[in-house]
Amino acid sequence: MSDEQRSRIEMAILQAMRHDRISRRSFLGRAGRGGIALGAALSLPALIAACTPSGEGVTLEWANWPLYIDIDEEAEPNPTPYPTINAFIEQTGINVNYTEAILANADFFATIQPDLSNANPTGWDLITPGGWVVQRLADLGFLEELDHSELPNWTANAADHAVGQWFDPDNTYSLWWQGGITGIAYDPNLTGRDLTSFEDLLDPEFAGRVGGFKDMRDMFGLGLLSIGIVPENATVDDVRVVQQMLLDANDRGQFRGYYGNEYFTPLANGDLIASVAWSGDASQIQVDNPDVLFVIPEHGGMRWNDNMCIPKGSTAHIQETFKLMDYWYDLTAATTLSEYIAYFTPVDGVREKMLEDAAAARDAGDDAAADRLEHLAPGVVPTAEQIDNTYTDKQLSEEEDREWNDLFLEVLGG
Repeated sequence: MSDEQRSRIEMAILQAMRHDRISRRSFLGRAGRGGIALGAALSLPALIAACTPSGEGVTLEWANWPLYIDIDEEAEPNPTPYPTINAFIEQTGINVNYTEAILANADFFATIQPDLSNANPTGWDLITPGGWVVQRLADLGFLEELDHSELPNWTANAADHAVGQWFDPDNTYSLWWQGGITGIAYDPNLTGRDLTSFEDLLDPEFAGRVGGFKDMRDMFGLGLLSIGIVPENATVDDVRVVQQMLLDANDRGQFRGYYGNEYFTPLANGDLIASVAWSGDASQIQVDNPDVLFVIPEHGGMRWNDNMCIPKGSTAHIQETFKLMDYWYDLTAATTLSEYIAYFTPVDGVREKMLEDAAAARDAGDDAAADRLEHLAPGVVPTAEQIDNTYTDKQLSEEEDREWNDLFLEVLGG
């Protein structure tokens, strides 16, 4: 292992500790249960037999969210702690420096915008932001166009629900990474009753024991739906009504905190009795704590996805980046990823492959691994009912974006 590789590994470990991956993944105990080992054994038997890249070459810099890729905590990370990335490196000889650099869409956009505005490289070959960021970057001319002829796996395997999103209808700039639903997760043993609405989360009886989100679109979206407003049709006056709901909640100490990814552990261990939550996280919690339920509020939840795209100025490695983007549309890689993170996959056949892996695990006598995959598999593809009762973000103008964000900043500061 080179000194450069060792340095990257050490940095990845420090990042993981900083962003709570170690505590979260240790809680889940995936490696000890055979979760990632199962994914590797059943989905990547030939690809990760060797962990050292076949040669020195290009290194791609990839910015993604925390807790959004498979990780093997038990094996020595060589060259990375991510089995699927190791498989890509082994296949192609292209190295990948994977960094959890996106903690909030708005913050990440603000970080890269100055360089892009001045025609400077951002330092990233691949980024994975939410839909509205893709739209904003594309409108500003800050994204490279994709060459679909370089994306054969995407062409062959992309699921219908993952193609042609509202923010990029022709996939000119982006490919779906993973997606999910924002709703409510709770433990009925702790709440004492079922929660079915966003208003339930605001019940004064639960003051100080529930979690909200730092994400403006998620919080305002759920609030708007609770008062009968579809987010796509919302006005600033509608948002002010929701803002007042949240300010009133702040006055009585309703939310223990407004969280990003870090809500996961307190919800999993019962320190929070309920929280706004992402569907994939809830599925993972349920593996170890089946008492935690995830519900789409009766008035609707928010449906979203994050997307791979290439910022301007990354043309030196653009062919290699196309290979990395397309790799995730290979059924083997996509299945291994879904078996670990359990979000909506953009790849056809993943759910069926997970169930095949579950059957193989049961045949091998690993009932715990089989149970886990059987639990997770249905949730990696959105159902018609979920789509019917979930909504996408409003396409905000720059003025609306400023107004909505200013209103939400008052909530976070309240």
